[in-house]
Amino acid sequence: MHQSFDIKDKDTVKANFSIKKAVLILIPLSLVLTFFFFLFTKSDYLIPNISYVFGKKDYVRYDTFTLSFDESIPEAYVTSAISNLEKLEFQGKKRFEIVSEDADIVLSREAGENSKEVFSKNLIPVAHVYSLVDKIDMGDTKNFNLFVLSSLNQELVKQEYGREATLLMSYSELVSKVEESDNNIGLVEFSDLDFRVKILETEEGYYLDNRNAGIEIKFYAQLSENVDDFILSVLSENIDIGTEGWDEEKLTKVNMGGVVAIARSLAARMDQVEDYAYPAKEIGSFLADADLTHVSNEVSFVEGCSVYGGMRFCSKPEYIETLKKSGVDIVELTGNHNNDFGSEYNKNTIETYTSLGMRYFGGGLDSEDASKILYEEVNGSTIAFVGYNYYDTMLGTLALAGTERAGANSYSVEKLRRDVAEANEKADVVIVTFQFQECWSYPDTDVIYPPCYRPVAVPDQEGVFKQAIDFGADIVVGTQAHQPQTYELYGDGIIFYGLGNLYFDQINWIGTRQGLVLSHYFYDGKYIQTKVTPILLGSDFIPRVANEEQSALLMELLKDARNWGF
Repeated sequence: MHQSFDIKDKDTVKANFSIKKAVLILIPLSLVLTFFFFLFTKSDYLIPNISYVFGKKDYVRYDTFTLSFDESIPEAYVTSAISNLEKLEFQGKKRFEIVSEDADIVLSREAGENSKEVFSKNLIPVAHVYSLVDKIDMGDTKNFNLFVLSSLNQELVKQEYGREATLLMSYSELVSKVEESDNNIGLVEFSDLDFRVKILETEEGYYLDNRNAGIEIKFYAQLSENVDDFILSVLSENIDIGTEGWDEEKLTKVNMGGVVAIARSLAARMDQVEDYAYPAKEIGSFLADADLTHVSNEVSFVEGCSVYGGMRFCSKPEYIETLKKSGVDIVELTGNHNNDFGSEYNKNTIETYTSLGMRYFGGGLDSEDASKILYEEVNGSTIAFVGYNYYDTMLGTLALAGTERAGANSYSVEKLRRDVAEANEKADVVIVTFQFQECWSYPDTDVIYPPCYRPVAVPDQEGVFKQAIDFGADIVVGTQAHQPQTYELYGDGIIFYGLGNLYFDQINWIGTRQGLVLSHYFYDGKYIQTKVTPILLGSDFIPRVANEEQSALLMELLKDARNWGF
């Protein structure tokens, strides 16, 4: 059988042949043209790559970039940076050549058009943790003696403020200096922070809440047109001027408040205004602004509660809206009023906390549950909470948990020793709280009653709290006090003897209107700061962050209590 081709088939064959012929000509022609294009425009890339293909395998492209520093960068920084950058070389070829002008890269502290940030750090103003100074205007430092820990930062302060800062050799020396006088201020880097000093607020706020609230040091790079951005990472990594960056995602903030007893006159006011979050109206968002918010709630929720006086406390279940508005994550149960209407209501209240996602410690459904340590892992830090009711252990009351009774965790020296040892094995930071005996802080009239700003002498509150630090606790807090008590550094930790009231009805005396909120900060497992915020309970039963005058009075009273000795 013969196959025939018509004229159209022949034309198709010829067309396909022509296309193939054109392709065969264009491919080598394009390769030749590409070769010559790169030969004339990118010969420094082409020739080494050809050499690599034909056997020369050790070629590395390593350009030298010219670099200059403008006059805004302090000389000490320039010297340090040059010392590090001159070490960068490959087979005798420098990565950077320092020139005075017409550089590929110009470093400056000023941000210019199209310039890019290549380095940043902050100097943070700090005072001693006992200092009465809380804020500083960095534009007006003439009333303070300034101390730094590096010659680089010393020169920066001189350039920035026209002030001579004293260079100290160690962080411990700086802590001693700022303890000597409230007029002594340290300027430190983030990596230096610890709880022995306190960060001072600036016009921008508090540094750990706002990174702009410090002395910001930034270097910017202006690149010429023929320089790729990749060199910025090389430059940034090698301008080592003695600083260490930090990651905000590793910072943990824990707010701790004092006595919560939503009962009596406070309960009556809430029912009157029909607002079950009433006490948290002014301070709730402040308390909730943390990774963890703690309160010590001493009163269980009882359906139909209508007790508006006396010493037997209960709260309506609706009042838990106050805790919700305060952002409470952790409820301490060391209080001595949780079983006032029977342990069954305490049990039900604990179950309510759990159903809302709140955790608890210092008390529980029975003695075994009450003795459990609470571990919270947040942003890379594991924090242990351990709580005891010392007062009712000494009295042997039914406020304590039993084998089949909800209640507070009992105390013993051996139990404290064992718990802190276990907590140290499993956690980075250990916080111990006590429901201790309170000071009788109710004089006949509304006057300051100085003795109650100190720890209770009998029983020995100072001795019990310090023993917790001796066993290995980092922070010890008294949550029994209806009037705030002083605080002190001790050993390797810090003690806050009493925080005063948070939500309660004791508005008749200034001591019980005053209170403290602690904001602890932890970074990657390290305890770095506690910010102490004074609060004041109003005649309307609403606590508020204290104003400057109110804060100054309370902090002065706590200082006097500490200086009187215990």
